[in-house]
Formats: sequence, structure tokens, C-alpha cells
Amino acid sequence: MRWTEIKQNEWEQLAPYVDTLCLPIYSFDLTEKKWNRRQAEIIEQIAQRFEKRLMGRVLLLPAISYMGKDAEIFSSYLNEVIQELAGFSFHYLVMVADGKSNYIRKEQLPDCSPMQVLVHEITEAEEWNEEQMDQEIMDLYNKTINLWQTNT
Repeated sequence: MRWTEIKQNEWEQLAPYVDTLCLPIYSFDLTEKKWNRRQAEIIEQIAQRFEKRLMGRVLLLPAISYMGKDAEIFSSYLNEVIQELAGFSFHYLVMVADGKSNYIRKEQLPDCSPMQVLVHEITEAEEWNEEQMDQEIMDLYNKTINLWQTNT
């Protein structure tokens, strides 16, 4: 289920079955007005396909994007978002982020007990083919299933 597509009256019926949030996160850059959003598109596609594969249990949230040189500022904001999400009665948060991210420091993530947090970093590549995309989604799927199984 995608946050942007659920109607309010539908949510009441769906909410009891959803225990996992999926949050796409990526940085972007408009240096010298160059348009490069390929990594953002890849992260969005992986998150959408992941949600579709586990539809009914996963809620895909709108992406958070970051632009700037000071990773500490965004890291602080992201930790605040994570803590807020932890208060929403979901059991798991799966973050899909770009691999070059220096704003997600696993050792500095806030304690969100009882919510468990999984950070899945996507490696940056010039070109992605369907096989690579499928493999990345399978890796994320397996990590999530493992998280669910070890915490039930």
C-alpha cells in the first residue's frame, strides 16, 4: 500500500494488517544545473516494487530527499523522523537509501524500541538492468523477511 494512494476511509480497514513502513531516502544535487536523478529513480522503483511484493503488510511512505553539504543536519532531521515514526505503533521501518549516504549512520540511529529499523543501501551504478533491479529487490525482501522472523 502506498500512503499517497490510500483513502482515509480505507485505512481503518487496512491498518490492522500493516506493521512495516518503507521509507525511501536519497540525496540529490543540482550542481551547475546538471540534471541527474537516476539514483533517486532507482531508489523509488526499488521501494515501489518491494512494497508491491509485500502488499498488505508494508506501507510505502513518501520519499525524503536531502540536498546539502552538512550531513549532520540531515542526519539529525532523519533521526527525528524515525523517532516520530516509532510512536505510530508500527513494528518495523525499512529505509531504502543510496549507498553513498553519509547521513545514515547505523550506529547513531535512535533507539526506537519496540520498532525495529532496517537500513538497506542501494549501490550507485550508471546503468541498471532488470536483473540487477530484481536482485536488489530480492536482497531487500530477504532482509525484511529475516527481520520479521527474528522478531516474532
